[in-house]
Amino acid sequence: MAPDLPPPPRSLVQLEAARRRFGPGRVALLTEMVQTGDPLADAATRELRTGGEEARRASDLGLRHGAAFLDDRFPALRALLAAAEADPPWLDRARLARGSEAYLAIGNVWITLSLGPGSLTHTYSSPSIARVLVRTGNLTRMARRRIIETGVWNIETALPGGLERGAGGYVHNLQVRLLHAGVRASLRARGWDDRETGAPINQVEMARTWLDFTYVPFRALGAFGISFSRAELDDLYHFWRYVAHLLGVDPRLYGDVTDQAQAGELLALINGTMEPATDDTRQLTREMLVAVAELLQPSLRLPPPLILDLTHALARQLHGDALADRLAIRRPPIRLALPLLTLANRLRRAHERLWPRQRARAIRATVAYFREQLATLEGPTTYQRPAEGPGGLPVTQEPPARP
Repeated sequence: MAPDLPPPPRSLVQLEAARRRFGPGRVALLTEMVQTGDPLADAATRELRTGGEEARRASDLGLRHGAAFLDDRFPALRALLAAAEADPPWLDRARLARGSEAYLAIGNVWITLSLGPGSLTHTYSSPSIARVLVRTGNLTRMARRRIIETGVWNIETALPGGLERGAGGYVHNLQVRLLHAGVRASLRARGWDDRETGAPINQVEMARTWLDFTYVPFRALGAFGISFSRAELDDLYHFWRYVAHLLGVDPRLYGDVTDQAQAGELLALINGTMEPATDDTRQLTREMLVAVAELLQPSLRLPPPLILDLTHALARQLHGDALADRLAIRRPPIRLALPLLTLANRLRRAHERLWPRQRARAIRATVAYFREQLATLEGPTTYQRPAEGPGGLPVTQEPPARP
């Protein structure tokens, strides 16, 4: 542990058991990271909050065109952008392109299912993350819109070329990073107690959320017949490690995570020192599954109650009975049909491996669907708008109804 750090927050539990399993060095890093935000983004946010409209215009210009377009009035923003623009030494842009293709080949329905019942169920099971989300105000009342906005970020990130400098995914990831910094500043101004759960949206929470978009969905998809070759997984992790770089995750947490085994070890360390589920986690999970079911209805064309049952069944299958029970996830009868979905996915993946044109067609179909989704989105996302809530907190808003 760094010598100037305070004692571990009360939210970290089972530390002795973690030291025995993972070693004192990794637990010391975990303890440091749970008390650390994102210094570059935090400094840039302070600059943006004092610089008014001129600073926001400079931010938009820099995000899209680079740090070189900013003058000396915004040194913290320039430092953030320069760090984002500096390619990590391991980065291979050809592998980024292959990682994007491997992700898009999953297909829009299963990407959505892995995002909701897979990724977000696991994200919301963290009491510290749930505490931040609930304290930002209206997440539970705006669950559908927030799921859509998470999907927008995911789509922009995954689309071909999305992570090139100034492209949609690149810009959206940096906007999310600045949103997180703004939430940290606002919650601390409202009396957030670091001694309880560490820094708001701290490095451990950011790493856990990153695992919710890598290890958790990759494992989940494999359980339902959507497997990946070793080469595909290598490219997927290369792709998502670059996303972690853009989001400001400390490379000491993800730098050596290049496969499922290493990712699983990191997640086991984080989950093994985490508090149990709370009412906040159960509420967020329940409303998220309802929102995902509503969003899937146009694609699945099934009765809404049946789709909701499917999301509960998938979430329970993906995360196991112990976590599902803690999150109050139901046991609907449709879970008995899940082996048929798994078989269908295995057959589809085998067909695509035998016939590369089929895989290319699946990728094109996913890209077309995602571009259509982006075209129909109304209004900016929460992370694209200035903070408008009490104390500078972001407010999620549905766009006004059309006349």
